[in-house]
Amino acid sequence: MKKLFFIFPEFEGAITGGTLYDYEVCKYLKKLHVPAKKIIVSSSITQIKLSSLVNNLPKKSIILIDGYLANRISFIFNKNIHILVHHPCCLEKREGKMSNLNLYFNEKRAFSNSKSIITVSFYMKKVINSLLDRIVKTEVAYPGIDDKYYSNKTNLNSKNILVVGNVIERKGYDILIESLSKVKHTWHLNIIGKYSKNDIYYLKLINQIEKYKLSENITFLGNISDDAKMKYMLNSKIFVLPTSYEGFGISLVEACALGMNVITSDLPVLKEALQGGKVTFFPKDDSKKLAKVIEYSLLSEPHISDSKLRYYNWNATAKIFRRTLYAS
Repeated sequence: MKKLFFIFPEFEGAITGGTLYDYEVCKYLKKLHVPAKKIIVSSSITQIKLSSLVNNLPKKSIILIDGYLANRISFIFNKNIHILVHHPCCLEKREGKMSNLNLYFNEKRAFSNSKSIITVSFYMKKVINSLLDRIVKTEVAYPGIDDKYYSNKTNLNSKNILVVGNVIERKGYDILIESLSKVKHTWHLNIIGKYSKNDIYYLKLINQIEKYKLSENITFLGNISDDAKMKYMLNSKIFVLPTSYEGFGISLVEACALGMNVITSDLPVLKEALQGGKVTFFPKDDSKKLAKVIEYSLLSEPHISDSKLRYYNWNATAKIFRRTLYAS
């Protein structure tokens, strides 16, 4: 069996769903006896250094690269390169894919010249195919989630609201704060995810919080351990994420499996990922509708969830990787 090298980035001081996915795939590939070697690089690695790294790997090996790095390998035409795309980076900005033409065309070139692409949802597969110059074999490998999310249940008598995600604009925290300023019922919001006190978007949120006199109602927890995250999830009634763009939305799936009241934007990819779950979707960026949904959820009586969320399993995910990467 050919040696597999998996190159993916780590982000200093931040934990992303994409990075966790990459680690889990490596762990479960080894359980399937696939000779996978992790090569972890800085998220800011230059095109020259990454190209040199790729070109120095054994020629007969299989090379899998996290799609976050794709725009930096756009001029490497190695037939053994496969790309894992959580979501194209050129689509992260609210202004759209053409807001950064260099990024857009570099990703387009890299995706189009890869041997195969693996992505995390059928919606994202459709998006990726729209960027390609030619037909590239593209497979979907849903993330798995830990069994503890299926076996535990949250406290639906709580008045706590939780959101998990790094404090960046596309997560829609400004929309959430605007909505919560209209909610009269008792609540407290905990935000889990990396933030920087010098970041422009974070400072905008702080100004917004002070404007509405909500400082006592909102806590930024930063990055915390997985065990600590679980404790907050188990002691919260509502999980809300007014995101404008996601590749999959793993934290939403975890919350749904726990039986939390999940509220999120009506994005096609989230409707796919959360199919069968107990979820309330609201129109993206509509703070008034979101406020009404949160108010209703806070006042609603606790009841046993009738969620029929599909079972997401890392072993099944790893099998898709093995089949795709080692196809003849």
